Amino acid sequence: MKYLLCGYVLLLWSVNVVAGSADTVVTDRVVSRIAFGSCNSQDKPQPLWSSIQEENPDLWIWTGDNIYADTEEPDVFREKYDRQLAKTDYSRFINSVPFLTGIWDDHDYGSNDGGSEYPAKHLAKQEMYRFLAVPENDPSRSRDGVYRSYDYGPPKQRVRVILLDTRWFRDSLERTQGKEPTYTTNPDGTVLGADQWRWLEQQLSDPEPDVTVLVSSIQVVASEHRFEKWANFPNEQSRLYSLLAKTKPANLFVISGDRHAAEISTQKIDGWEKSLVDVTSSGLTNTWSQPFPEVNSRALGPKIIVNNYGLIQIDWNNSEQPLINIAIRGVNRAEYQSIDL
Repeated sequence: MKYLLCGYVLLLWSVNVVAGSADTVVTDRVVSRIAFGSCNSQDKPQPLWSSIQEENPDLWIWTGDNIYADTEEPDVFREKYDRQLAKTDYSRFINSVPFLTGIWDDHDYGSNDGGSEYPAKHLAKQEMYRFLAVPENDPSRSRDGVYRSYDYGPPKQRVRVILLDTRWFRDSLERTQGKEPTYTTNPDGTVLGADQWRWLEQQLSDPEPDVTVLVSSIQVVASEHRFEKWANFPNEQSRLYSLLAKTKPANLFVISGDRHAAEISTQKIDGWEKSLVDVTSSGLTNTWSQPFPEVNSRALGPKIIVNNYGLIQIDWNNSEQPLINIAIRGVNRAEYQSIDL
């Protein structure tokens, strides 16, 4: 692995439901450019959509906090999503990108740092699926949660996008009191829940995809900060690492959001020949107002606290395996960090 650090919706669905692999094969069109991002307020200036459109992505992936709803009221949910859909630059962008998908985090779920206890999750699912134009026959509509997966591209050039739901089934977390409240660990709790874990193992055991994008709204690898992360549930983080070592999926990496800062983190996993790469892009509108000290011993470089998005580029022309570059970019496509897999 080589690391390089650098200073409504038009959807062309061609749907075939597949048992035992992805929930849906979306298209046989080759996908080689995937943009993604998170932490987007419908009430703030959104300076990035024209830059992202200039990237000519084949697919856009929301990685959470697509809007800031923080409500249990149906009218409020709908009005806030509609406000985002009415943004001229966003509307222009999503009508130019062939494919669009995504997941939620806490604010578009409806509750800051919320989990399984949130009472309006069925409403939140309904409104997010409307926003994303998820087809009525999508298999995920008939089950709890919003986890699902899609395959893009023909055999030998197939990209699987696995969208994890880190909210619906997540057990509770407790916070310490004081000037800098910190989430304590829940050693016995779950992030994904039993059904989603069984589904995920099935997804990762399938040898069909040539590239797998594992989408988690919260960071998988970064483990030392005091906010939400997989490391708050050490049993779940270890279970995921063990599952990757067991299934050994080809060319898998994580994309995440949530943090209002971007960074690239890596983790060596025992029994898996490659390090797990987690590229966090956050946020499209919401970032830290100023830097503050925070340890991430797994980071490849400093945190990026300007508005940013992520871009995945896949070169299918290599005879041995696809060449993958993932970058964090900003206004005018300025590149802040990137990694080659």
